Amino acid sequence: MGNSENNLQENWGWFLALGIVLMIGGASALFAPFLVSLAIEYVVGIVFAVGGVVMLVQVFTTKDGWNARLIYSILGGFNLFAGLMLMFRPLEGLVALTLVLIVAIFVNGLVRIAVGVMARPDEGSGWVIFVGCVSVLASGYLLAMYPEVSVMLLGIVAGVSLIGEGAGYIRFAYGLKNGVSVAV
Repeated sequence: MGNSENNLQENWGWFLALGIVLMIGGASALFAPFLVSLAIEYVVGIVFAVGGVVMLVQVFTTKDGWNARLIYSILGGFNLFAGLMLMFRPLEGLVALTLVLIVAIFVNGLVRIAVGVMARPDEGSGWVIFVGCVSVLASGYLLAMYPEVSVMLLGIVAGVSLIGEGAGYIRFAYGLKNGVSVAV
């Protein structure tokens, strides 16, 4: 166990480089959020389409009964259709994925509020509730801006996420360099 810790400490520079690259990528995404949104939407479309094809192949290769084959057929057809629609109707796909993201932000906020309330009076529970409230309010704002926000929201979220991940890796690298235990 100590040996793997030494290997990490010796290679702190790689984590620093990864953090810097992620932050540069995130900043780049913020400068071109529409293009990043389209790229994300296209990749999601490919994943859905490939998953649909795999499910449709399972219809003919499974040894399960007809119930399973019927479910594989329906889900496979739906996933393939959804994937092709995302790939070949990119603007409509962005609108749909943005609505899914807004709902996810809203639900995430509600869950955080519930977790914070259940954790009371523990230290930090107020922050969890606060962040949950911010998420719920942000989702309401984004819904009010919908569908105009659709062309850029995925790219902005990706850019901010990459910057946050990069900052975490940079913090981790400096912790390794200085021998301080730091979580990513």
